[in-house]
Amino acid sequence: MLVFVAAGLVGCAGAGAPLFATTSELPEASRRPDGVAVDPASAPPRARDVASAEAGLVTLRTPLGAEAVFATVSGFFRAIVDEDMEALGPLFTRDALSLTTTFGPNNSSPSAPLFWTQRMRRLDYTKLAGEVVFREAELEVFRAEDALTSSPHPAIRVEALSAGDVVVRVPITTSRVGADRLLGDELVLWLRRDGERYRIYRIVEDFQMP
Repeated sequence: MLVFVAAGLVGCAGAGAPLFATTSELPEASRRPDGVAVDPASAPPRARDVASAEAGLVTLRTPLGAEAVFATVSGFFRAIVDEDMEALGPLFTRDALSLTTTFGPNNSSPSAPLFWTQRMRRLDYTKLAGEVVFREAELEVFRAEDALTSSPHPAIRVEALSAGDVVVRVPITTSRVGADRLLGDELVLWLRRDGERYRIYRIVEDFQMP
């Protein structure tokens, strides 16, 4: 039995040339990987706050939370109490205006930074230090994407709001100190998104400069 098996193996070994390439027959040059078709990466569409279903591929920005609204509102009042124009200036957009005031010729709406500079020169806002100027729980926030049917204030038109805009009604807790009236009974801040923060675009206040 053993002799038969050995003879069979020898017979197989001697039958013809191998059907596969041996090591000595492989090409000497190094093998290159197979080519793969790669689509060039395209830049994503510019981010938008809103888009219609017919727009196709779009990039939507994540809405900012309430903490971003409060950061701008609290930063505004903190800068006023400290009479810090360096801190107050960056909170405004370049075209920020103060509405419904009597400052300026023909009751025109002045630049908000200019108006507040004048107010700080005439009035002592440091008297509000230690006072509760407003309460966060009393803030009323209106977003443009909420499909508002009426404006939060007559001076602000609903159709004028841009996507991402926020309007905040701020009831003032302490508007005067002694005989000095420093703020209106409420301020309405129209905020406009700038990256990951809000800046003040319009300020509406019933206040007359003394």
